[in-house]
Amino acid sequence: MIRYDRLWNTMAQKGMTQYRLIKGYGFSAGQIGRLKRNMHVSTHTLETICTILGCRIEDIVEFIPDVTEDASQEAASPAAPEASPVSDFSQGSEDRASEPQPEASDKKSVKKAAKAKSEKTGKDKKSGKSKKGKNSKKK
Repeated sequence: MIRYDRLWNTMAQKGMTQYRLIKGYGFSAGQIGRLKRNMHVSTHTLETICTILGCRIEDIVEFIPDVTEDASQEAASPAAPEASPVSDFSQGSEDRASEPQPEASDKKSVKKAAKAKSEKTGKDKKSGKSKKGKNSKKK
């Protein structure tokens, strides 16, 4: 999580106000609001603030790693050996290799069935779609 709590301390030390950022430097109230709520702010905005205040990024931004339940449980439990991704891929390819592959005649019959189904409805994939101005009725 990114937090901007340090920004308010740095602004106070430098004598900068939110009002001055908005009126004097063209910041929007929305940008200030996002900073207050620790929401997304562009790097351009952060760079501009650092330039105005004459400070470094760590003077206005703090990174706090998110701790999830899974991460805290993994840290508490002993390390279990993980499966190698390479072995997972090789096992998957063996499973697929043992499956019977459809013959060429089967593939053709699947295509024929799909074509017959579309002919029953009397529509192509593209029918009913028109470009702007084409196939439009004038009133």
